[in-house]
Amino acid sequence: MTGSGVPPITGGQPIRLGIVDDHPVFRLGLKRTLEHETDLKVLWELGTATQVVQTMRKSPVDLILMDLNLGPGEDSLAATRAVLQGHPRVKVIVISAILEPEAASAAKAAGASGYIPKDLAVPETVAAIKTIMAKRRGDIAFADFFSTRTPGNGNRPVSDHGLTRREQEVVVELRRGRSNREIAARLGVSTATVNKHVQHVLKKLHVTSRGQAIARLHAEAAGRPYT
Repeated sequence: MTGSGVPPITGGQPIRLGIVDDHPVFRLGLKRTLEHETDLKVLWELGTATQVVQTMRKSPVDLILMDLNLGPGEDSLAATRAVLQGHPRVKVIVISAILEPEAASAAKAAGASGYIPKDLAVPETVAAIKTIMAKRRGDIAFADFFSTRTPGNGNRPVSDHGLTRREQEVVVELRRGRSNREIAARLGVSTATVNKHVQHVLKKLHVTSRGQAIARLHAEAAGRPYT
């Protein structure tokens, strides 16, 4: 067994991975998580998609985890298409904080082999990666990872507390440590709009601060009571 408790994909060489994400803290956390898996090996990580094709030439991988939103001037889906054109056997999994079916559909249309929400629990994220890697090219499994919301114990869904899709997106960004201004830039809305969303989130979670909101969500994701 590997660190996640998920059986290895193969008995041979580890799966080689590359990570493309503009947030260094998330990128490092994801890398460290995957490095606990004996059958996964992260060869490189990038903060932008501009160098991904060149990096693939120098250090090819079997799988790329591609952030959907990489900031102004970045097009992760175009980068996905470019990678697949030059390396048709590689798989790309799009990861994103956007919880909308249109985003998953766009990733699929670009040729990605899967779509994983960033708020998925760590064991589920690892399991999703391995499930997608175990499939033959073209066997897309978006819905399983986009629509399923279960904590680590897998017995019950995490309550969404009546949050709207936009409020859920704001929550994901809060958990990544972003300020309201940064969230506004990521979601393409005004800071004032984000301020309102944050206040609605706090009210629905019955907490009074961002820190308490994050603590409550982490506790629920782990199946623990929030006190």
